[in-house]
Amino acid sequence: MMLSTTLKKVITSYHHPTLQNSLLRSISSTTLTLSPQLPPAPEGFIHISIAQAQSTTKQALQKIGWDETDASLQAEIMTCAELCGNNQGLVKMYQPALMAPSPDYAGKPITERETSTSAVINANQSPGMLAAITAADLAAEKVSSKGENDNGPISIVSSYNSSTSSGQLAFYVERMARKGLIGIAFANSPEFVAAAPGGKAVFGTNPLAVGIPARRSDTNDDDDSTTANQPFTFDMATSAIALFGVLSAKAKNEPLPPNVAYAKDGSMTTDATEALEGGGAIATFGGHKGAGLALCVELLAGALSGGAGLALCVELLAGALSGGA
Repeated sequence: MMLSTTLKKVITSYHHPTLQNSLLRSISSTTLTLSPQLPPAPEGFIHISIAQAQSTTKQALQKIGWDETDASLQAEIMTCAELCGNNQGLVKMYQPALMAPSPDYAGKPITERETSTSAVINANQSPGMLAAITAADLAAEKVSSKGENDNGPISIVSSYNSSTSSGQLAFYVERMARKGLIGIAFANSPEFVAAAPGGKAVFGTNPLAVGIPARRSDTNDDDDSTTANQPFTFDMATSAIALFGVLSAKAKNEPLPPNVAYAKDGSMTTDATEALEGGGAIATFGGHKGAGLALCVELLAGALSGGAGLALCVELLAGALSGGA
């Protein structure tokens, strides 16, 4: 596995010399344990095993305040995203404060209310990834359990009050699909996306994902090893680029792809800093179509879960319309 210098930047961003030295030594020693058959890493890159990338990320998460269980889960999900080339990967640790526990952290997620086919989970300011996997597993359990009171073929579980990113949604829908279920996931997020050029940022990147199981008729029902039996997963942001794609470009001092972000005056910009901090915004994908999907996700993931009141959604819509959507 090849990782950019982002991982080293993550470590040196900690204002703790002992921690920096310990983690940097861990990364440096990684290069000594690899097979000599690996080609030399390009300048600015290092070779690191998947296991060591995950364990180093876990260690970093523990150092910023998460317990071992929460740190391990987040590290696994971020490493999986990294392997997919998804910018929900290890770049999330470039700015550790974005992934650190909230001062309002109150413990593990709890089920606040539920029926046989639905539930609402209060994440108690726990990690977004923990909230998401808790919701996905409970939804799968509700449609998979059979007994005197059959729960039915469909369930819906929402979570709210998490403190950090929910990560790569494909991870959760694939988890459900591997159980023979169709999984659909939505997530809203802080406002960085404008509905139209020159408009105020009123939406999050608001991703959605779908996972559908696959099974060839000529394979063993207990064999999930073949490529033919891999679930179909689709994961996308309703913005033209994900937030951490912009953060990654900023970290590497690289330009953004064209036509994914606005400057303050509504013109297109490839400057990540201008888009994030200069009064600009990320664009939706597909113009008004992406804006419409972003609002749908806001309503389903925000208002429906209790994470955002209807008044906020009305304010979001009004802001979008004032931007000329």
